[in-house]
Amino acid sequence: MKLFIEKKWLLVTVAAALLLSGCSSVEQSIQDTIDTSVESLNKTKAENQPVAAEFIRHVDGDTTVLRIDGKEQKVRFLLVDTPETVKPKTKVQPFGLEASKRTKELLSTASEITFEYDSGDKIDRYGRVLGYIFVDGTLLQKTLVSEGLARVAYVKEPNTKYLLELEEAQEKAKNESLGIWSIPGYVTERGYK
Repeated sequence: MKLFIEKKWLLVTVAAALLLSGCSSVEQSIQDTIDTSVESLNKTKAENQPVAAEFIRHVDGDTTVLRIDGKEQKVRFLLVDTPETVKPKTKVQPFGLEASKRTKELLSTASEITFEYDSGDKIDRYGRVLGYIFVDGTLLQKTLVSEGLARVAYVKEPNTKYLLELEEAQEKAKNESLGIWSIPGYVTERGYK
């Protein structure tokens, strides 16, 4: 009988140990999942924060090459479109050169350039990084729109963080007939005539 009780206690002890180690394993698995989720969330938050950038070279009014996190990136400015200057099989459009020169001027003379992703797509179909550019603390896209050198365009949720601000600047430029808005019928929903 004593042997039976000892075996019973041994069996209970082993079962308890296995059960506890199983709980520990489940607990660890849950903790690992939480840690991974928090890490992913922090990375996403970090990606949407402005980061220092360096001007490398100019492309046109709404595209440039910046060094971001040590890597050269061709960057397409979110939420704006400037008239074309370098598009193959397309003539230089009115105010295209002005927009291109203004973008180059702002970036090449900036004391500080920062780049910011939005929460949607990070890269377009041409492999360009999508984001907002700040020149000495001012949103470059807003400067171009305010001066009548760009229109608000390519609005795709959820990349709309500064949309309201840009639409307000566009309305003001339109009301003052600045740049692209000075030519009746030139600006369309699909671009420029």
